[in-house]
Amino acid sequence: MGILCLSLLLAAPDPDDGLAKKMLPVYQKDAAAYSIAAASDPKKPLELKKEPVFEWANPTRAGHQQGVVFVWLRDGRPAALGCVFSYPHHKLEGRVIMHELHALDPEKLVVTRPKDAPNEWKPEAGLERKELPDAPAPADTAAGRLLQLKKLAAEFTGYSVDKDGKKWDLRLLPTPLYRYPAAAPKQTGVIDGGLFALVSNAGTDPEVLLVVEAREEKGKVRWEYACGRFSDWELRVQRKDKEVFASVPDGGNTFTGTPQVYRIYPEKVVSLEGKLLARIRQTATGRELTPVEDK
Repeated sequence: MGILCLSLLLAAPDPDDGLAKKMLPVYQKDAAAYSIAAASDPKKPLELKKEPVFEWANPTRAGHQQGVVFVWLRDGRPAALGCVFSYPHHKLEGRVIMHELHALDPEKLVVTRPKDAPNEWKPEAGLERKELPDAPAPADTAAGRLLQLKKLAAEFTGYSVDKDGKKWDLRLLPTPLYRYPAAAPKQTGVIDGGLFALVSNAGTDPEVLLVVEAREEKGKVRWEYACGRFSDWELRVQRKDKEVFASVPDGGNTFTGTPQVYRIYPEKVVSLEGKLLARIRQTATGRELTPVEDK
């Protein structure tokens, strides 16, 4: 297979008496309920990696956020990313379950969910790659390319601006969330790649996604990249002091500069034992919460 999946346990020690362990089955069940496929082959679902590739915590937001990140693969290459996380509900004795999703494949994805799911994710486009200018030629070995991947990713910096106008610096996690040194180059042209994340200095919550890939086209191999927002705040990313990505709120749930390849919504409220307490539907004007009656 030749694929290295790195599970990064960089979150702070869990202050909630095993919260991460209690919530993981809920997160895994929610991720598995998504069926995602490329638009050109809608009957062939992407491969979901059952175990999360990253665990994170943010104790400064919403009474302590905690979650994990899942990846769906197409020909060994990350094609979609999903974060399932939770925080305490302000009234019910349980935690709000949030779903945060981003398309990574260059092709548009088709997503289906169970009929009773309260929310939908319908990506409108794929994630476009751009050439990395001034990058060296990709090395001949996987080990050499890994060194290059990390060095190239380290050239990206950024910051976010919250809804109160406060600026938060973003830092790169030096180890890829997912590395794919043998991702079926005959189908994709990609001979190596890494999926990185820039996280806030408030915790380890991924805010910006960074894809760096070595791709062969017409006999030439070059480095390409793509950035994706993984936050509903304003985001700015620079490479070598030049801005290369911006995602700025433009009213409602729309953002300038990026196609609709990302969505975040509350899904439900559950107890720490995983019992469903309420369903939540995200609308254009707010959230509709429907409690589930005990039977």
